[in-house]
Amino acid sequence: MNARVESYAGSTNPEHPRAIDWEGTHYTVIDILHRRREPHGIGFLVRCMPGDVIFDLFYLFEEERWQILPKGSAPP
Repeated sequence: MNARVESYAGSTNPEHPRAIDWEGTHYTVIDILHRRREPHGIGFLVRCMPGDVIFDLFYLFEEERWQILPKGSAPP
């Protein structure tokens, strides 16, 4: 699977995700619904377009890679 997250680095890396390439579709992050920081990484629950899709993104500091988990469509 070819998945990729584009993020803004700012003063920390990553500061916030901007876009996701997932299963052949390019999604733009339109809202960050929740942020969390854990000892081994930082997570974001994001809403994306097209399709008003929710993704749970988690950046692993030591591995310098993203975990991407689709969570379905946003509720109406």
